[in-house]
Amino acid sequence: MKSMQFDDIYFSPEDGLAETGHVFIGGNGLPAAWVGHDIFTIVETGFGTGLNFLAAWQLFDRSAQPDQKLHYVSFEKYPLSWDEIFRALAPWHTEFGGRLDRLRALYPLRVPGFHRIALSEQVTLTLIFDDVNDALPQLVVPYGVDAWFLDGFAPSKNPDMWSDLLFAQMARLSHGGSTFATFTVAGVVRRGLEEVGFSIEKKKGFGRKNEMLRGTFNAGRPLSCKRGIKKVAIIGGGLAGSATAFVLKRRGVHPVVFEKNEILASGASGNICGLYNPRLSAQRTPESDFYTAAFAQAVRTLSELQCGYDIDFNPCGSLHLITSADREKKFSSALQNWGWHKSHMHLLDSEAASQRAGIALENGALCLPDSGTVSPVALCHAYTDDLEVRLGAKPNAEDISCEFDAVVFANGAAVTEFSLFADLPIHTVRGQVTHFEASHETFDLRMNLCFGGYLSPQRAGGHILGATFQRWMEDSDVKDEDHEENFLRLSAAIPQLKFQAVTGGRTGLRSASKDMFPIIGHVADNIYVSTAHASHGIISTLAGAHMLADIMVGDTQSLSRDSVKKLAPGRFAERAAKKGK
Repeated sequence: MKSMQFDDIYFSPEDGLAETGHVFIGGNGLPAAWVGHDIFTIVETGFGTGLNFLAAWQLFDRSAQPDQKLHYVSFEKYPLSWDEIFRALAPWHTEFGGRLDRLRALYPLRVPGFHRIALSEQVTLTLIFDDVNDALPQLVVPYGVDAWFLDGFAPSKNPDMWSDLLFAQMARLSHGGSTFATFTVAGVVRRGLEEVGFSIEKKKGFGRKNEMLRGTFNAGRPLSCKRGIKKVAIIGGGLAGSATAFVLKRRGVHPVVFEKNEILASGASGNICGLYNPRLSAQRTPESDFYTAAFAQAVRTLSELQCGYDIDFNPCGSLHLITSADREKKFSSALQNWGWHKSHMHLLDSEAASQRAGIALENGALCLPDSGTVSPVALCHAYTDDLEVRLGAKPNAEDISCEFDAVVFANGAAVTEFSLFADLPIHTVRGQVTHFEASHETFDLRMNLCFGGYLSPQRAGGHILGATFQRWMEDSDVKDEDHEENFLRLSAAIPQLKFQAVTGGRTGLRSASKDMFPIIGHVADNIYVSTAHASHGIISTLAGAHMLADIMVGDTQSLSRDSVKKLAPGRFAERAAKKGK
């Protein structure tokens, strides 16, 4: 199989799997190299068809100890579709058993950025769809990369990849004893690696290639022992706390959820239906990269969870209606700047949007076919299934310090009740949703409609229409005037709608920060926070949970370095300090 961008083949036509075994597996001394490592990290510079990854995964399953973990990080600027990958790897479908099918089930959306994929209890893939020279500086590997698979196309075909920046970043991310292997012996590669501290050794190449390179990093810090946290208290039983518990359990940590009320998801997470969408913006920024990663992560996770739990998952897609010149400009810019594959984001005129929606629409729309709805309250219960949850419980500091290695505060705006968080600029936002039945003689909606508010297709509770946005109100009573406000917004966007009756509603107080971005990260010794998720909590709480788990277990970060910095709790104090100078 040949790359259209580089006019080169992805692997040897003689035997691609044998080539992988000789060059990358053998060149890095695997499987002997991962003996004694609790987490072994491989970074690859070109994912391609995923052949190298599948070979490493298979070898790890066959040779590693049950308590060892493999973390494989790979970059790909031009991700293939799954159909293209499957055609390329068809000769090894039997060889890889269920691994190829598992990767297919969790293969991410073709959208730029970091994609964290938990393939098994032992094997994790972080697939980064981006130019390696742009994305590698954003990678954080706390204990260093153990082995490098320098793949990608030859320097003569792909000179931009084999840059001084690549070699400098390899030095930044390596520890003393890190190894590399590559099929090429080009002078630019040899010199670049030697200049940053790698020793170089030529070995016999594979097939028609006479030579290959392998080597060891000699200039880095010594390899440190990884120290993980074993038991964590999580304060709050909404989406933020439940998602954090779910991810920590999968990472081998024992979470305990403390919910002060007698039921889970008693606050804003208790809605029966919620939309999962990225927060759209005109430019690609660290904030938009976070929402892209969070959205793609949610699509994979919800699809996986719905096989075992009734979470009312409906991947119906969303149409973001172009109801103003400002929205048209923003959506067009997002389409141009975000770099999403057209199968995941595209513009529709009013006729095409109407056909997709199932109703007549006066406006065109930005279509996100991977969006949908899920039940937040059911999701909280699915996340915490088989976990320890203490309802009606509010632990004190002494209890936490005696029983737990760490604590995560994930209790919305209530975090400010604790002195450590008192200065965080967090406020509540009151939001009321309306449940109603529509006249289906004229209204049979197939996709979510977003127009400043939102409308979901008919589900068990009818249509969900939302939501008010009221910073100045604290009460949780359902109000008739708020139902009216929701309908006025809807009527302005879709005037032909005929509804029969309001069947109910619910009010929640979401937490939001001053800059309208979540607050997630490390605060003090063994104290962490996940709050201010506002109206995109279904996706942001899950991405935040993975980020916190990375920090706690000392693993490769699942988000870019710039996104992590933007989420940091200390960002407000840093900004204040800069203004004071």
